[in-house]
Formats: sequence, structure tokens, C-alpha cells
Amino acid sequence: MQDTAILDSDVVSELQDVMGQDFQVLVDSFQRDGEQRLTALRAALAEQDTETLRRQAHSFKGSSGNLGAARVCQLCLQLESLATEGELDQVPAFLDSLEHAFQQACEALQTL
Repeated sequence: MQDTAILDSDVVSELQDVMGQDFQVLVDSFQRDGEQRLTALRAALAEQDTETLRRQAHSFKGSSGNLGAARVCQLCLQLESLATEGELDQVPAFLDSLEHAFQQACEALQTL
């Protein structure tokens, strides 16, 4: 689970070049959105709602991939698969890893 880098430096560099000073706005938005998605993922798990879990993981995967948060993206992909397969017993450990990876990604993005 920890093999993927926290950030894809190529994606981040390209975004910084394109966005300029607005890059920080994008990072702040990603952080707020990610916090909301983690809350929604935990709520979906508590309710055993596999479809909401899958949709939230899918959306989080997209936003993290677009921003270059590679490890978050990878974990979301795995979480999406678990939800699709109905393997909810494995989800809590992935959510914990996802939350940790998200915090690491946000810290790394804030220091750029």
C-alpha cells in the first residue's frame, strides 16, 4: 500500500506552471473537498452503503489524480474496487490508510 509516492511531481509541476499563484487555491479546495469525502466515506461504511462508498471513492480518485496526489488516488481505486465487490470488511483499514495518505499529500502540497 505504501509503494506509491505521495505526490506525482510531474503532475504537480505542470499544475503549478499552468495555475501560477492560483495553485494554492486549488490545493485549499482539494483539502476541503477531501475532508468532506473522508467524512462521507466513513458515513457510507457505517451505513453499509456500498454504492455511496463506491461513488465517493471514485470521485475522490479523480480529484486526487488530477492534483497529483498519487497515493491517495491509488488507495481510492482500491477502495472503489472493494465497494464494487462488496468487500466491506476490508474497508476500515483502507480508510485509515487513505486518511493518512491524504494528510501527507496535503502537507506536501502546502509546502510547495
